[in-house]
Formats: sequence, C-alpha cells, structure tokens
Amino acid sequence: MSTKKPSWTRGVYTLRSKDQAIHSPHRLVMFIDAILAIAATLLILNLHVSPDTALNGLASQLRHQVANFVSILLGFLWITGTWVLSHRQIRQLRGVNYYMTLYIVANVLTATLIPYASNLLAEGYGHPDFWVGVEAVSVVILISTMLSVLQSRYAIHQGLLLSPPPPRASGSHRPIALIIWYVVVALSVISVIVAPLSPWLAFGIIVTTRISALMPLASDRKGLPGDIDLAE
Repeated sequence: MSTKKPSWTRGVYTLRSKDQAIHSPHRLVMFIDAILAIAATLLILNLHVSPDTALNGLASQLRHQVANFVSILLGFLWITGTWVLSHRQIRQLRGVNYYMTLYIVANVLTATLIPYASNLLAEGYGHPDFWVGVEAVSVVILISTMLSVLQSRYAIHQGLLLSPPPPRASGSHRPIALIIWYVVVALSVISVIVAPLSPWLAFGIIVTTRISALMPLASDRKGLPGDIDLAE
C-alpha cells in the first residue's frame, strides 16, 4: 500500500492555520505599543513656531493653529481607541498563530495613517475640501474596524480564545456585544459614504464611534478571561 508523499510546499511553508504553532503574544504587544506610541508622537509635528515678528506674533500663530490643536486631540483619541481595542482583544487570547499576527499587524498599520489623516483634517478646516480630511479619517477607521471584526472571528474559529463563547442556540437573540459591533461597522460605512455630502455629520459619527471604544465594556469586568486575578 503506497503512502501519499507530502507536497514540497509543506516542507517549506505552513499555509494551513491548523498546522501553525500558537505562541505567546508578548513580543507582539510590545511591537504594537511601540508603533502606536510613535504614531501618537508624530501628531505633534502638525504644530510649528515661526520667528516672532510684528506681522506674525506668537499669539497670532496660536490662533491660526487652533485647527491643528484640535486635530492632534482627535488623532490622539483615535489612536488611543485603537490601542484600547487591541488590548481588549489580545488579553482574551491564549496565544496567536501566524495569520492572527498578520491580522493584528495590519490593524496597527492603519493606525500609522492617522497622523496624516488628522493633518488633512486640520488643513481642510474652513475650506470647501474639508470633506477630504473627514473622508480620510473615516476610511482609516473603517479599515481598522473591519480588521478588528475579522481578527475576532478568526480567533473564535481557530480556538485562540482563553474562553470560547458558547454556541448560540437556534432562535436565540444575538449577544448585545455582537450587535454593538454591527452598529459600529454600519456607522463607519455610513461616515465614508456621507463624508463628501455632509462632512460634519460624518465627522460626528467617527468621533462618536471612537469615544464608544474608550468606554468600559462588559469584557473589562473583573473575573473574565485575561483578568490577572484569575492566575492568583
């Protein structure tokens, strides 16, 4: 009886998720923190100080950079929201495999675009093309939100969670947390669509979704997977 020889690709690559090793996310967490810290620091580059002259005093420069100050605060809000969501997801994992790592790294990559998008927002304020900056921020947040959803679903399907969710009985209501995810995704899509038509409406939507990311959710409750008290 002949046995089928493994293909040469299996000797070089491990393409199937079920064949990939699960390792600690510790170094991945450090990488994420470093990237987000750099992205947050780059926001300050939107500010500048010119030599103080009679026609260009320091007080006048501050007034002219109000939009830049606001964009920095908003950019920091969005980056912080990305960090909080990333922290919540990773602390619920028992480990990561290769594809889960790619999902997380891709999500962090979108955060590196926030300083540029925030700069577009500041430069466009008070101009007809203000919607361009709003659209840029909306697209970045939509991509990040979609990647967060995909990596959460992947973690569930691959058994990477510390405590997998129980199967939902037929006819039962969807969990509130899942419904919130759907709402956030829907709002992110809406902000991308309406930004060229009503930039301030889209702007309000993206600010609201980022503030919601900073709210203490049920997954932050003591005693759930990832709580260090469980190891004591």
